[in-house]
Amino acid sequence: MKYLWALSILALNLIVPLDYVSAADDQQQARLEKLDRSISKLEKKLRSRDKQKDSLQNELKKVEVEASQLKGNLRKLGKEIRTVVAELSILRHQETDLQARIVQQADVIAEQIAAAHKLGDQEPIKLLLNQENPQQLARMFKYYDYFLQARSEKITSYMNDVESLTEVIARISSQQLALKRSQSDLKSGQEKLRGRVAKRSVTLKQLDASLVSDKKKLGSLQRERSELEEILSAVEEAVADMTLPSNYKPFLSRKGKLSWPLKGRVAHSYGSQRSGELRWEGWLISASAGTAVNAVHNGRIVFSNYLRGFGLLAIVDHGDGYMTLYAHNQELLKDTGDWVQSNELVARAGDTGGLNKPALYFEIRSQGKPADPKVWLEKR
Repeated sequence: MKYLWALSILALNLIVPLDYVSAADDQQQARLEKLDRSISKLEKKLRSRDKQKDSLQNELKKVEVEASQLKGNLRKLGKEIRTVVAELSILRHQETDLQARIVQQADVIAEQIAAAHKLGDQEPIKLLLNQENPQQLARMFKYYDYFLQARSEKITSYMNDVESLTEVIARISSQQLALKRSQSDLKSGQEKLRGRVAKRSVTLKQLDASLVSDKKKLGSLQRERSELEEILSAVEEAVADMTLPSNYKPFLSRKGKLSWPLKGRVAHSYGSQRSGELRWEGWLISASAGTAVNAVHNGRIVFSNYLRGFGLLAIVDHGDGYMTLYAHNQELLKDTGDWVQSNELVARAGDTGGLNKPALYFEIRSQGKPADPKVWLEKR
């Protein structure tokens, strides 16, 4: 499975410490080989489970991952379009200013050329013959020199502005073509996304139909939770010896002061009943699709992929046995191995993993066990 492969990549990344210069020692290499073996066994185990339901789950995963990629592409296209529109606005203002300056300069140059034409081709000689006072004659020659220099500068400025205008017009044409292509791609992407959303709706109905009884729903939730625990167990082993920065502020020191991962109403709180004897082990926080999801503390992304029942999931390791989980995202913005700062954007909220409406599932793990976020997050 792709997410298990991602764990292998994480394990390999662990041979690079914070300064990116030291190599893995023998003990660490042995641990990596052991982790690879356990991941291989885990992969075979997960693949053999409930083939029929996996078929629907795999279809859900496929359509949700495709939709996530499309949403990410559409967001980037939207940003590109806004940038191009802003640039076009600036270029059109430049075009207007240059055109006005060119017209003004042309009028001034035309007046100067007309004045010079009246004097004829022998301008300095005529000035000399018309003056008797030597001092006045010197001033006249100086003024004439200034006149010629000013006229030359105006002509140069005029030609430069004409050249700049030509370049601006070419850039406007290029940007208009880029805008047209981006708008076409945006429209195409939106149509594809509508198709994926419709397909997801059908798959969810089929999945719900296959879990019509409470017993089946409970069994499905338990399997999903079991898979998460297995993933977390493998991750915890992989990061056991991870080196933290010397100035790192311990996760425990922020108890009761951590920022929320996003703003929203807690729809399901820690310890509340979920299905049968199954309880919520974190918070399900209501959110609008695309809402920014931020890391609550400094740490390293140790998992960034799709997991059945949790959708697009990001797990951040904070050292000293503490981790935070961010599930059901619309889009993951960090890769496995990335370091993140407190309040840094790591994902965008969504409904992947089979939710009926957008929300973020947020969980805190302390020494391998779920902890109540209420104790850790700042009060609101």
